[in-house]
Amino acid sequence: MLSSRIGRGLAAGLVAVTLPVLAGCSSSGTQVAYTPSDGVWTNHGNLRLRNVVAVAPREGEATLVGTIFNNGSGADALTGVRVPGGQAKVGSGTVPLPARAVAVLGDTTSLGTAVPTTLTGAGLKPGLAVPVTFRFQRAGTVRLDILVVPRRGIWATVPPPGGGPKPKLPSNPLPG
Repeated sequence: MLSSRIGRGLAAGLVAVTLPVLAGCSSSGTQVAYTPSDGVWTNHGNLRLRNVVAVAPREGEATLVGTIFNNGSGADALTGVRVPGGQAKVGSGTVPLPARAVAVLGDTTSLGTAVPTTLTGAGLKPGLAVPVTFRFQRAGTVRLDILVVPRRGIWATVPPPGGGPKPKLPSNPLPG
């Protein structure tokens, strides 16, 4: 009888010691950021570039879409965008990035009104990735390989290159 009490006590002690160890094993995995979209993202100093993608209504031209967050305490500015073998036009040429603020490129979102952005060049074909370099006044340059997507599906409402009007979608897209 004494040995069964000791056995139960040892078993309970063993469970009490091993459960926290085993529970710790499952939570020690590495966390990987996930952005559920076609766009790419990066962090560069105090800047966060999110969901950057080129939306092309046809080969050779696209609207650059994305969001830039300035999490720093000092202002910065987007002073230019380059695409190899092509040209880029971003708003009036410079996009201010005040401290703790956001700039929206290409398509207006709940975060703000978009700065029109246009890319042109032979390499802008839906399905391809193109290297795009962003130039910032204080933060320097950031290079991203961005996906070129066709202007349909979730991207159908993105303004065409040049900042034209958004297409009107049917009010009732389902037959019925």
